[in-house]
Amino acid sequence: MSIAYLDPDNIESDLQSGVVAGYKLLWVLMTATIMGLLVQRLAIRLGTVTGLHLAEMCYKQYPRTPRIILWIMTEIAIIGSDIQKVIGTALAIYILSDKAVPIWGGVLITVFDTFTFLLLDKYGLRKLEFLFGFLITVMAVTFGYEYIHDPPPQIEVIKGLFVPGCAECGPEGELRAVGIVGAVIMPHNLFLHSALVKSRKVNRRDKHSVQQANMYYFIESCTVPVQL
Repeated sequence: MSIAYLDPDNIESDLQSGVVAGYKLLWVLMTATIMGLLVQRLAIRLGTVTGLHLAEMCYKQYPRTPRIILWIMTEIAIIGSDIQKVIGTALAIYILSDKAVPIWGGVLITVFDTFTFLLLDKYGLRKLEFLFGFLITVMAVTFGYEYIHDPPPQIEVIKGLFVPGCAECGPEGELRAVGIVGAVIMPHNLFLHSALVKSRKVNRRDKHSVQQANMYYFIESCTVPVQL
């Protein structure tokens, strides 16, 4: 779930927004992050309280035709958001390798490492969580170092966070704002998060245990936006 806030397409979208609008769209990023956190909390509560993830609940509650329509719409949305990840990762590898690895090579590497993560999941969820935790920590430390080493103008950052609007940004700025929202709030993350909580043992017959689990899941979800 954490990768939704710190993945290549998110970073690519933020970089493009910075080029077009400077710090003026930071309020869009913060708002999208808060909205994403609230929706993620609903997905958490669904999985914890019912013991069903979002796909299972849709299958249980909706008739056949709405289920098929919802499935097709979700698949299209997932493909659209994942294309950004593949392209973003390929561009990152292309830049970090000083153009030694072509973009098509970066796409193949991305496909390969996806299957690597799936293979690692076979050895236990904890190992996969440790790997992603390590990657997120590395990103948080490196970005934090860059922020301290080459700090941006703090007044502009504060204005961008709390003053809505983007004067003189034009259509390109609007497109970048939509891209920020799309990079943060992704439909497959809701399905994933509602399923991840099922890996934890919670006594659903005990109201206090369910409330406690929801509280800790919410704290856990808040950690990544804070790092971001």
